[in-house]
Amino acid sequence: MGERRRRRALALLTLAAAAHLGCVVLGALQVDLKKAGRLGEVLAVHSALSGADSGYNFFAPSVGALPWARFQVTEANGNVSTDALESGANHEADLRVRSIVALFMMEEDESLRRALAASWAGKVLARHPGAESVVVRLEICDLPSMKEYRDGERPTWDLVYQAKLVPLPRSPAGSQGKGGAP
Repeated sequence: MGERRRRRALALLTLAAAAHLGCVVLGALQVDLKKAGRLGEVLAVHSALSGADSGYNFFAPSVGALPWARFQVTEANGNVSTDALESGANHEADLRVRSIVALFMMEEDESLRRALAASWAGKVLARHPGAESVVVRLEICDLPSMKEYRDGERPTWDLVYQAKLVPLPRSPAGSQGKGGAP
């Protein structure tokens, strides 16, 4: 009975591996699994969670670099430092931050982009409570092709967005703002 159970487990494991490999192939072919009914929706969720839908185009010539958000913080004493949203503590969280920055680049609504930049600046200013300003800079690393690299070209950072934000003055604790009741 133990041998039969082991064979069944091996068969299920082989089937799961084959299904995942199929999802990888379909992801590389950019097939929309959601159009294949309920099973397709389940496979689409699996593909998204496992990364099988990424297309695996890492080295394709048409793949662009992700943008990088950098923050130039000016302290009250005049010192200037740089900061980033990524913490380095969790690779997956840092990838999520990079994806959000990439989505920022695709957004066409300038007021939404400005609001998102202000939100990021607020996060950075919370880390630097004495800061007078923060400059949000979005840059993309322009990677040369292998031929261009052999010919002496090197990667460069291209500025694609920049905004300077200044924190609003804080009212003293217990004071009333505009329109507040006494």
